[in-house]
Amino acid sequence: MHRLLIDQPIFIGFKMDGRLRQHIETLGEADRKYVSPDRSEFLRICRVGEDLYVGKVVDDRLTTDRVEDIRRNVMSIVRKIGHEVNLPASLQILACSRADMDPLPGNPGITG
Repeated sequence: MHRLLIDQPIFIGFKMDGRLRQHIETLGEADRKYVSPDRSEFLRICRVGEDLYVGKVVDDRLTTDRVEDIRRNVMSIVRKIGHEVNLPASLQILACSRADMDPLPGNPGITG
């Protein structure tokens, strides 16, 4: 039997390619606010091994009707900051650990 962890955040997003990563790293001040380790209404960047993912971290319980809203929001923000970026057809839903939510040294928008 599996045990449900209701107090752990969920990440909804996708693996960044090099082009998107470079674009995010060079965002101007006006657009940098859309990628924030502190504000849940904007995007977070999380690491899985050496791969970087961009999306939203959801701290509260997630219902199926909210998944589509979050998907549209992630895609909308990515289009806003990088309209020329190729977007995936669907997003991944991954469990994440609060211990891994600290910003990585050198880039406050990327969490480990």
